[in-house]
Amino acid sequence: MERLDKSLLFRLLIIFVVLLIGTNTLNYLLFSNNSDQLIEEEPRTIIRYEQRDQELDEEAQIFFEALDRITSNYFYSVETEILIEGAIRGMIDIIDDPQVRFYDPAELEEFLLDTRGSYGGVGIRIIEAGDDIIVFEAFPDSPAERSGIIAGDRILEADGQTLEGEGLDRAVELLRGPSDTTVDVKIRRPGSEDSLEMTVRREEIQITTVTSERLDEEVGYIAITNFDSNTAGEFLDRLEQFEQEGLEKGLILDLRNNPGGLVDQVVKIAREIVPEGEIVRLVGRDGEVRTVHSSTAPRKPYPIVVLINEESASSSELLAGAMQDRDAALLVGQTTYGKASVQQLEELSGENAIMLTVANYFTPSGHNIDKHGITPDYEVEMPDILHYYRYFHPGRLELNDYGTDVEMLQEMLAQLGYDVENSGYFDDNTAQALTDFQVDAGISPSGEFDDLTWVELREALDVASREQDEQLNYGMELLEDPEAWNDHGGTE
Repeated sequence: MERLDKSLLFRLLIIFVVLLIGTNTLNYLLFSNNSDQLIEEEPRTIIRYEQRDQELDEEAQIFFEALDRITSNYFYSVETEILIEGAIRGMIDIIDDPQVRFYDPAELEEFLLDTRGSYGGVGIRIIEAGDDIIVFEAFPDSPAERSGIIAGDRILEADGQTLEGEGLDRAVELLRGPSDTTVDVKIRRPGSEDSLEMTVRREEIQITTVTSERLDEEVGYIAITNFDSNTAGEFLDRLEQFEQEGLEKGLILDLRNNPGGLVDQVVKIAREIVPEGEIVRLVGRDGEVRTVHSSTAPRKPYPIVVLINEESASSSELLAGAMQDRDAALLVGQTTYGKASVQQLEELSGENAIMLTVANYFTPSGHNIDKHGITPDYEVEMPDILHYYRYFHPGRLELNDYGTDVEMLQEMLAQLGYDVENSGYFDDNTAQALTDFQVDAGISPSGEFDDLTWVELREALDVASREQDEQLNYGMELLEDPEAWNDHGGTE
């Protein structure tokens, strides 16, 4: 077998990755699972590297020796490409930073797609329950909704290929596709054993990250679920409409359960609602201030309350922190997640990429959010079940079942006012409480938890979560309490 000393390409690639840590300017920012990456408003560039010094070359020699021995002498054949990717992933494991990761070409394509704010598909969010793929929700006015697909539907097949046991990635692969193409799906509706077949035409699905409503004639409510490439535009349009109609009592900005996203979108929003001055600063590993983002906006003439919780992270923390530090709002809820490190996407050969943490963000007052979070001005707790009920789908539960799924079901029923003991054991009392709920919901009172009961239970908790939203209710009280805004810069 040929020796690897002629494989200069591989040698340079590994040195390239070793030299990535703590280098270069920032170029491109995306988000995924509580991670932000910086985007400066300039064209995307590819960062290239050159070998820096002989010392690093000598330190890396042991890697090349090990790679050479494995490919030359190991009994079993191993592809060099696999070994190199494994080495990169191993370096990332050693760094022990949950925000640092490696993307192969398929993973990178999916990651980039998530930040566009749109994709070709049918317009549903799906979850995996056991071996089955279940519709979590059908987006309003989507091809799926117009075709009659509803929450709780089990997707059995897509284009003739079974989805049972194939996992979410395979389901997404089959359901997504270019606009103006079709996909044939077979589904089973909650409460029915029969299957339905339909053809759904794919469209470009615009992901909505901003929702709004009037809580009363003088109070506006805007919720941001995450920050993608369309978020700032959506927010500013809704805010402008509210301001034209009047916000005499004020605005509630809901950043709860917002994991973050694109920092440039946060800056665009902050430049509208944070009064003139600093919004956020970017600080490198040596303590140098790399970038300061500022606002020139006048102070809003109405009070603003920002809702936060322990799932508010990253970009949402930057916005909440700027509002708090600049006396632009009062914060209500619970201490945030505490993630304000900045990730940079570095391109590697072969359409691979690596994500690196390169800096931290600080609030205008110099507060380092990372690993600390933001403490609200008014701490108000919410029942845990009202945070997590929408993620609950265990499949079928019945008499004598036991475990955390049963415990969550009991907590949900208790939250809705049914008499049930939170024991984690599906006993006769639990079956009776569930039967009572099914009767009230107008479905067959089986005393067992199934897909149809899941749909009705989730809808009931949607209503309860708004009625029993103590954080939102407290925010409303603050807007109507002039004394809360004394010595505060929230109004003029």
